[in-house]
Amino acid sequence: MRALVVNGEWSPRDSYQLTPEEAAGHWARDARQVWRHPRWSLSEVPDPVLQSDEDVVIRVRAAGIAVSTLRMAMTDELGYVVLPYRMGMPLVPGHEFAGEVVAVGRSVRSVKVGDAVAAETLRACGRCSACRRGRPNACLDGEFVGFNSNGGLADYAVVPEMHARSLEPLRGRLDEQSIYEVGALCEPAAVAYLALFKADRHLAPGADVAIFGCGPLGLAAVALARGAGANLVVATEPAADRGAIAGRVGADRVLTGELGRELAAELRDATGGRGFDVVVDATGAAAEVLPEAERIVAVGGHVVHLGVGGPAAPIHPIVTMVSGTTHSFSMGHLGGFDPVIALQAAGRIDLTPIVTARYPITSGLEALAHAATRHSAKTLVTADAD
Repeated sequence: MRALVVNGEWSPRDSYQLTPEEAAGHWARDARQVWRHPRWSLSEVPDPVLQSDEDVVIRVRAAGIAVSTLRMAMTDELGYVVLPYRMGMPLVPGHEFAGEVVAVGRSVRSVKVGDAVAAETLRACGRCSACRRGRPNACLDGEFVGFNSNGGLADYAVVPEMHARSLEPLRGRLDEQSIYEVGALCEPAAVAYLALFKADRHLAPGADVAIFGCGPLGLAAVALARGAGANLVVATEPAADRGAIAGRVGADRVLTGELGRELAAELRDATGGRGFDVVVDATGAAAEVLPEAERIVAVGGHVVHLGVGGPAAPIHPIVTMVSGTTHSFSMGHLGGFDPVIALQAAGRIDLTPIVTARYPITSGLEALAHAATRHSAKTLVTADAD
């Protein structure tokens, strides 16, 4: 089958002490320490096969290109990758994908051949301290498909039944291709769902919500805030094209100015000077956003941290103490797919405008180049027409 593959040179830094497991398995818990001069290719790789009676094989119909995927081939001045994740190479990336079931193991009961499914790609180990505490999204030793095992930027993928979430409820509301596109958006939307309604639990009906950043995470947060009955949803995004999408998924207002006191004043004015009950950082630039969030959050308000990456952000305890602000931080998507699918099926949210570019897998390298320009909210790699 065809797949997008990232490969590189195994060149552990002199300062990095490999564990015996890393050395034997030719992988690292921190890819920045061992992988150098990465490169992309569109390659022929073996077709996946059922590994157990609980597996399903899907024909991938839509797969998203995330910022973390792009960072696999970004390098520092010495040529080492900049992604600080557990990773081995060669690798088929892709942790946001959906497809049609084409084969099932003998024990599979919840899906059948022909069903549309979205793939959960975080596979918790069930043994580590995080899993034992009921926090599988913080699993210390699990599998993350698309990072330390092959993912969905390919013609086919194998998914355990328990991680194949049915998209069949979307039939009748969306056309066939849109079903799979929403499926590919389930991962970022589930991350936003868990951050807003599980980690934070403060987004109540009637709340005023500000969202910094209109990438897929921020746009999903806009849709979810609107679906949850927010009184006012204001999004900020310097790129006008992404800002326009925020309006389509539920933002009442979109501000496109640069971060700073002028933008903060405009945001506070939107609430009559009271401030926002919930402020969401979906930018990955916390060092820049946090000071602005502190200026616009209401007394007793909440700041939800979704974005990752960028330099560390200074937190001034006295500011938070005086205002009674709380902060929550969230990663992971397990437990979020089914609610997101149900909300889309009920018409409470609409994620379809988030997809702004589509490339067949035969043009996968062009898709990566386009996604890297950041002109698109979400670029998808889709199956070639039959």
